[in-house]
Amino acid sequence: MSANEIQPYNYGSDARTEFDKKGHPGKYYKVVTCTSGTTNFTGSNFGLGGILVANGTTGTAFFSDGGSIPLAALSSSNATTIYEFSLSSVNVSAGTVYALIRNQIIR
Repeated sequence: MSANEIQPYNYGSDARTEFDKKGHPGKYYKVVTCTSGTTNFTGSNFGLGGILVANGTTGTAFFSDGGSIPLAALSSSNATTIYEFSLSSVNVSAGTVYALIRNQIIR
């Protein structure tokens, strides 16, 4: 296996939890709650694969390869729709965006 390939399991001495050893089983493994200002999805937040937008949320979602969409166009009364976007950042003026960080092994 080359160094560039994804290695889904880590049975080495540095594995601290079952998730470290075997990987995360779900499509998303982390949520970042965005309530004000800009949140960038780089570094430890890299891999945003979906968002839930609470009712009344305003601001802008910026796509990873350019372009943007107003968050108000995506808000719903109970934040039940997951929008599977590849975003570089979210700027929240008011309300809440739940950013779902995607498991890169599960497509």
